[in-house]
Amino acid sequence: MAVKILSPDIAHKTEARAVRLNVDSGKDLATAFEEVLASARAYKKDARIEGVLVQRMESGLAEVIVGYRRDPEVGPVVMLGAGGIAAELRRSFCMRLAPVGLEEAAAMIGEVRDLALLRGYRGLPRGDCAALARAIRALSLLASLEGRKVSEAEINPLIVKREGEGVVAVDGLVAFATEGER
Repeated sequence: MAVKILSPDIAHKTEARAVRLNVDSGKDLATAFEEVLASARAYKKDARIEGVLVQRMESGLAEVIVGYRRDPEVGPVVMLGAGGIAAELRRSFCMRLAPVGLEEAAAMIGEVRDLALLRGYRGLPRGDCAALARAIRALSLLASLEGRKVSEAEINPLIVKREGEGVVAVDGLVAFATEGER
């Protein structure tokens, strides 16, 4: 299992050391709960803690980041890049104006150098690029929502499984626009 803090005030759980992975027993689960809560409180004493999430551990061929935001200069954009905790280190990504169609989402997958592994690089198993393209398109559709606007959203990591097995969103974040940003 994966155990992580649930707090609107702690966007990056790993940075807060408020995530425990590969928890496999009841005793370990109780310990993980306590550690995650203590880490979150130490990271940000005034953080609102809504609970602790327990999720099934997921694995796949790669971790990607899919993001969306309303850029003040160009409007809504969608981003795809190498994901996980190294997303900000790698800087291997591409962007498009949102929303995008499936063809454009597939082109994005082809552009990101670090995602060559998903395309069957050197005979490795292919990732489910069709499912990834659908996820990119779906997130980009936030640009088309009526009513309350999303200012930014991110899925990181999005686990890409073998071809035909899909993708799994492991963590995500959504921020809504304020009155002045609409």
